[in-house]
Amino acid sequence: MRDKDLERLEFFKLLERVGEFAHSKATERFIRGIRPIVDCEGLKREMGLVSDFFAIEEELSLYAFDDVEEIIKKSSIKDYVLSVEEIISLLKVMKLIRDIRKVLGGHVNTYSNLHQLIRGLPLFSNLESIIESAIDTRGFVKDSASEDLREIRHRIRNTEREVMRRLEGLLSRPDSPAIFSDKFVAFKNNRYVLPVKATEAKKIIGVVHGTSSSGFTIYIEPHNVVELNNQLVALRGEEEDEIKRILRRITAYIGEQSSKLHEAFLTLLKVDYLKALAKFSKLIDGRIIRIGNNVELKGVKHPILMLIKEDVTPIDLIISGKRGLLLTGPNTGGKTLALKTLGLVCLMFQCAMPVPTDEESSLPVFENIFTDIGDEQSMEQNLSTFSAHVSNIGEFLSQLNQRTLVLIDELGAGTDPVEGSALGIGLLEYFKKSNAYVFAITHHTPIKLYALGSDYYTPASVSFDKETLRPLYVIHYNVIGESMAFEVAKRHGLPQDLLEISQKYLPAGTLEYITAKENLESCIRDYQEKLRDVENMKLELQQKKAEQDKALYELEKQKEDVWNKVMEDALNYLEKLKREGEELLKSAKERQRLRDFVQEKRKEVITTMKKEEIRVGDWVEFMGSKGRVIEIKKEKACVVFGGAKAWTPLSELKRSEPPPKGAEENIAVSFEVRRGTMSEINLIGLPVDEALRKLELFLEEASKLSIKSVKVVHGHGFIKKAVEEFLSNSDLVVFHREGYPKEGGSGTSILYLRKD
Repeated sequence: MRDKDLERLEFFKLLERVGEFAHSKATERFIRGIRPIVDCEGLKREMGLVSDFFAIEEELSLYAFDDVEEIIKKSSIKDYVLSVEEIISLLKVMKLIRDIRKVLGGHVNTYSNLHQLIRGLPLFSNLESIIESAIDTRGFVKDSASEDLREIRHRIRNTEREVMRRLEGLLSRPDSPAIFSDKFVAFKNNRYVLPVKATEAKKIIGVVHGTSSSGFTIYIEPHNVVELNNQLVALRGEEEDEIKRILRRITAYIGEQSSKLHEAFLTLLKVDYLKALAKFSKLIDGRIIRIGNNVELKGVKHPILMLIKEDVTPIDLIISGKRGLLLTGPNTGGKTLALKTLGLVCLMFQCAMPVPTDEESSLPVFENIFTDIGDEQSMEQNLSTFSAHVSNIGEFLSQLNQRTLVLIDELGAGTDPVEGSALGIGLLEYFKKSNAYVFAITHHTPIKLYALGSDYYTPASVSFDKETLRPLYVIHYNVIGESMAFEVAKRHGLPQDLLEISQKYLPAGTLEYITAKENLESCIRDYQEKLRDVENMKLELQQKKAEQDKALYELEKQKEDVWNKVMEDALNYLEKLKREGEELLKSAKERQRLRDFVQEKRKEVITTMKKEEIRVGDWVEFMGSKGRVIEIKKEKACVVFGGAKAWTPLSELKRSEPPPKGAEENIAVSFEVRRGTMSEINLIGLPVDEALRKLELFLEEASKLSIKSVKVVHGHGFIKKAVEEFLSNSDLVVFHREGYPKEGGSGTSILYLRKD
């Protein structure tokens, strides 16, 4: 995409605002280099990464770090020596990389897209140990860095102690207050000296190393420490050389891993960018939206405007069915803002950035976004405004295709209105021939009328309060708007008689056209208000239906409870008759006949009542085992007992209470569904066979209860793959998709079911 198009849409300004949350200047540089992704698969991967990262980003703490990219590059130069400060900066970055990897690694099984980051964050444990064994956190090279350094520093300390002993002996003389300005040892020109009063300088034999600013003190190196100071200077030179050898060795170790370090540092910048993006996204209430075939932005806001203004009005931007939108209406009505909002949001979307819009929004992936916005006048090229517009448009005409979005402000402006209108219509036809997406703004009536009869362009108008002359930031589709030049002129003080004279020079029929258009717009507004009323009534009816369904369910439950009680009483009565009869009958043969009679009548009672009572979804008991009915055919029921299905006569089943919560895992799947409500099932942690079995029962039950959509939680492992294959072959599922971030992300699926 052209940089000048990104500039006009304020994309670079947006990147700057995101960069304000970065922890390093290097990250800010990284963010400035971000560009829209034009590959659908690449964009999907980046969206998955952003979604997964946002799910765990609050657990990740970052702190400020230096830009070490140049340090890493220098380390690979032969015999180059990094400074202690540079090595410490690099060490801090390695520790930060280790901390980030630890946090991400704890979530990678749940959020698989984090693998993209972890692969670029190797550990540098050996290198960290080498550095820390030689340099402490203050940046001081340790004595233990080498045996030679330890020995040199030992000799330095012994020599310094001897120098200090001799100098302090001079300061302890009885006449020292008269000779010395103060009782301390000074350090001048890398040598230990004493502060002697200028008037008493001749009393101390030695080398003068300077005078105080006041001139009252002379710094003298007494002759008895000159040789020791010489030794110290030589030893410090040896120390410096040894430290340089140590740093060269550490630099060589760093250089050996410079490629991995550079890759890890770039990944660190990506993590820091994602962290900054998460903070920015919260400011604008952004969300990742779907890739679609049409422009459908519901309740979208301009993201930069949201940062400087609290009450930004959301708008709907729709280019659906047709591939072009022609926006009309008065100046200051918000047309250009709408156009820039679409352009900037498209760019953000193709950078996998959350955008400030509603969840059901979607956008296509554009290969190019071309713009012609604002005053294109160019003094450098000696071009007028109109010429500059034409030159700019001419640059991209040959690059148009079905994956192009063209944004044009003031189509046909800058020249004679008649010729400008004709040229504008010609451009719209050319865009149509290229099958490009188009969003254009115009004030020219011929272009407006052209759009009304077009099969490619949808006319639309911004809403405007004629009383206050303030924009309402609402777009009405399939209507055209007027420029309201006379109303604006009147409000700004032009005399009425001047306006009346001006109106006489309008083309014939203009006033009638304006009146007819206003009447049409009034009808449209009335229709839209009534449509909103109908939608509200629909929601109320749905709510009442849900309440009725709930009441019906409760009534059915009460009915079932009554049947259960009647059946229990009948069976108890039979048992009582059996016991009393056996007491009366003495013969074993007669007792057996009585038992057979009671058993036969018992079956009749059970069969009669089960036909009315047992239904699909009921919990039943058979020979001491509990299961759930998933299908009924004639006099038999298919019951799931644990991991097995069995067809059992209805007469031999006893209706049972559902098992306690948590105990049904090995019996059958537990459905938490109600008619007309959303439901979900969690399959995580189950064996694949059991998960698919539970899912099958779940979908059958949901379909029978006329539930429109359900959520399946499956995670990212083998279960997800098995579930996707199962759903693709299921007759009950009309359509399924991955969950949005708010619904659980790629670890969930949203299913839309066929009515039973």
